[in-house]
Amino acid sequence: FKRHGAIDRYHDRFLKGMADNGYESGFAERCFKQIEGFGNYGFPESHAASFALLAYISAWLKCHHPAVFAASLLNSQPMGFYAPAQIVRDAQEHGVEVRDVDVNRSDWDCTLDRPEGSKIPSGFSARHLALRLGFRQAKGLGEIAMKQLVAMRGTGYRTPADLWRRAKLPAATLKRLAEADAFRS
Repeated sequence: FKRHGAIDRYHDRFLKGMADNGYESGFAERCFKQIEGFGNYGFPESHAASFALLAYISAWLKCHHPAVFAASLLNSQPMGFYAPAQIVRDAQEHGVEVRDVDVNRSDWDCTLDRPEGSKIPSGFSARHLALRLGFRQAKGLGEIAMKQLVAMRGTGYRTPADLWRRAKLPAATLKRLAEADAFRS
């Protein structure tokens, strides 16, 4: 409206429509003033272009590197847009293999894993990476304790008792790991 100065031509029509719908004229006038104020500010082209670029890059990443995209979103939580479960479900629906939290393989943040097996398949690309869920995705686990677990892991934990002895985690943390089914390996 600012560029073309066209907002004023809607004034009378707007007030009549508000009155026809039972609104008081003072309230209708205040509403129009707010719209008029926004029309003077509008949605600047620079903001629109910046947002369009972010949307394009995000869509490109999601299409060509879905595991990377999902890991990045999960590691940026909380964002307020989508719950982690929604992000994981969407990644799976787009062909991403999602691997659970594991005491011998997970870090605090979500990471990317190569395909299973010792040989990388021909034609391998980042599109084939799997998403390894990080400890941050398991309810009730603290970052400091999980970084201690990772630091003491070495070549891996053989049993929950081995983890308990080496990482010296409290029983409550071990219970949370068990509830997250993180001892599978």
